[in-house]
Amino acid sequence: MINAKRGIPTCPVGCMYCMAQKIDIRLDYWKDVSRIGMNKSCTFFNRLPQDPPLSQMNLPWNLLEGEYLGFQGITDCFWDIFKEDLKYIVEKVKNSNIRKLCLISKIPIDDEQINILLPIKEKLIICYSITGLNDLEKTTSEERIDSLVKIRSFGIDAFPVIHPYIHGYCDIEKIMRLLNKNNFKDVNWKGFRYNQNNMKVLEKYIKKDILEQYIGNGKEEEILIGDDYLNRLANKYKIKFWDLKEYLHKEDKYNKLIVNCEQQEYIKKIKIQVGELAKQCVFSTSAKKTDVIENCINRRIANVEFNI
Repeated sequence: MINAKRGIPTCPVGCMYCMAQKIDIRLDYWKDVSRIGMNKSCTFFNRLPQDPPLSQMNLPWNLLEGEYLGFQGITDCFWDIFKEDLKYIVEKVKNSNIRKLCLISKIPIDDEQINILLPIKEKLIICYSITGLNDLEKTTSEERIDSLVKIRSFGIDAFPVIHPYIHGYCDIEKIMRLLNKNNFKDVNWKGFRYNQNNMKVLEKYIKKDILEQYIGNGKEEEILIGDDYLNRLANKYKIKFWDLKEYLHKEDKYNKLIVNCEQQEYIKKIKIQVGELAKQCVFSTSAKKTDVIENCINRRIANVEFNI
C-alpha cells in the first residue's frame, strides 16, 4: 500500500503513529526525488519498493569517507523485500572507509539477514525500537528484545531505543525490567511527535488528556515527557542512558581510520565531500542545516590516525 499524499509505502509494522506516514513535516522532507538523508547522527540512504535496487541507484558512495551510514529513514530496513539491498550495502561498507553501518528496525531479524550482515559485524550497530506500544504496532517489543538478544549472540553491537515514549500510556517499567533481565546495560529514549488530524485512530487506545500533552505548539515537534521518571527507572534497573548520536559515534578499535595523508589535507578533503553530499541530501532533522553539516564533518575527522 502506498500513501497517496507523498507516495510513501506503508511499512509492514503498521505503526498507528507512523512518523513517515502521519507527520506532515516528515512527509514534506521526501516530497522530492531525493533518497539521501542527513541528520546529526549519520547519512542514510532510502529505497522505496517502487524504486530500482540500490545497486542501480546513482548514490554518492565516493562521498562517504569516514562516515556513519544508515539504511532506511522512511520504512524498515529488515522488510524482507530489501534483502538484496542489504547484501549490496554490506559489500560497499566492507570495502570502504565507511566507519559503521547503523540500522534501526522494528521487524524481528531472521537468520538469512544475520548471515548477510555478519561479514561486517565489527562495523555494524543494530538498534531496535522498544516502545511498549504493542496495541499500536504489528510486531511486539518482546519480539524485538528477542532479536536484540539474538543479534548480540553473534557479537554484533545491539542497542535498544525507546522511541517513541508516550508518557502515561506504555508500561515502560516492564520494558526496563525485560532489558535488565536480558543483561542490556545501555538504552536511549526519545519523545513523541503527534498530529491530531492524522492520528485520530490513537484516540481509541490512548486517553485524550495523555494525547493532548503532545500537541505542544501544533508544529509536530518531538516532545519528551517523563524524562525524570525514565531516569529513575534506568537507575533502578542499572541501565545507562546514551544520546543516540554519542552511542553511534563512540570510539572503538573498529571505527578508527588510518589515512595516508597529512591532517590538514584530510580535513580539506572531508569538507569538500560533505559539501558535495549536502547538495544532494534531505536534511531530516529539526536542527539547523549548518549544525548538521558541522556534525557530519566533525564525526568524520574524529578518531583518525595519519600515516605519513
